[in-house]
Amino acid sequence: MAFTVTSAGRRLVMAALLALAIAGLVVRHFAPNPSTLRDVGTLLLVLWLPAVGNLVAYLVRKMPRKPDARPANAFAPGSAFTPQLRAEIETEGIPAHVASPLTAGDARFMVVKGQHAFTARLERPLVEMLAAPGKQVIGLELLHPATALPHLRAGGDFHVVVGRTAVAKGRVVE
Repeated sequence: MAFTVTSAGRRLVMAALLALAIAGLVVRHFAPNPSTLRDVGTLLLVLWLPAVGNLVAYLVRKMPRKPDARPANAFAPGSAFTPQLRAEIETEGIPAHVASPLTAGDARFMVVKGQHAFTARLERPLVEMLAAPGKQVIGLELLHPATALPHLRAGGDFHVVVGRTAVAKGRVVE
């Protein structure tokens, strides 16, 4: 038979533990000092510890929490483009399955260096950059430059990934 834990059940168990602890206090108080009955009273008295732990956990859950300090996962809408690095990108054209889900103004993609991936964007739409095959030097704005720039040093190679597809190779110029 399954036992479902509810708030009312927790309160009932807590009340029972506290009642047994009080009974242990009474037994311990009236029992002769070196006796088995006094030891049983001591054991019953110890039952208040889980009740106090339960009460502390309840109070901790009720405390207001500060909002999560999660890093941004997208560029602010309408924010100005400020490139943090220049890169030479070599494209071979845009695959059809990558181009179809992209919107005309979408400029975001992932820069993958080894096992690290960083969100970046271009000044112009991504479709324009990928449509022109060959090498081109472009400016990239990184979503979290403090995290990404130590991995993207001048002369370092990386891959441009859109969705789950690598669509171009790149090299950091400066």
